[in-house]
Amino acid sequence: MNDRCDYADSIDEMLETFWELRERGTLDRASLADKITLKAVEMLEAKGMLSFDGNIPALTEDAEDRAHDIVRRHRLAERLFHDVLDLSNYEDDACTFEHVISKNVEEALCTFLGHPPACPHGKPIPKGACCSALSKKYTPLITNLSNVEVGTDVVVAFLNTSHIEKLTAMGLAPGSTVRLMQKRPTMVIQVEETTLALDNEIVKGIFVRTTS
Repeated sequence: MNDRCDYADSIDEMLETFWELRERGTLDRASLADKITLKAVEMLEAKGMLSFDGNIPALTEDAEDRAHDIVRRHRLAERLFHDVLDLSNYEDDACTFEHVISKNVEEALCTFLGHPPACPHGKPIPKGACCSALSKKYTPLITNLSNVEVGTDVVVAFLNTSHIEKLTAMGLAPGSTVRLMQKRPTMVIQVEETTLALDNEIVKGIFVRTTS
């Protein structure tokens, strides 16, 4: 990574720290300097990114927008790694992810995840332009088969299970259209002319998208 990227990343990390301190309600000059050093606080002031009202720091408009975006991308990345990839150790990857994706990828990811309100740790995910639809109820583009309503036709998006070969042999492969026939006591789906009963462990690894 070149020096310019290192500098940009360090600024982003400072802004992310500012945001988190503010969320906790522990933001003042001393707490900020303790987290990012007094020299860094003075540098942000000198660059017109930070101002003070007495002892309370505030970001300028451009810096606030930048902090919003970096925090949003980090927490969306956490949701992706936790919910879709089923990873437990993802913090370093989320830190990298937040610096490299574009605005278009960010909004596509948010829509893919169903505009989640919070990260896996319960911290709120700042909203983006894609979240400002009139409806307050969002449906992810891709979801686990268990979240589908009975009678709905869906398309298999991907399989995250050790039973991939078995399922594909039965016609349940990415791109296949299936209909959910029953949820309880056993999940039953129809793939073309074949009816399949699936146990819960297999269902956990089947992700689908709606056909509409």
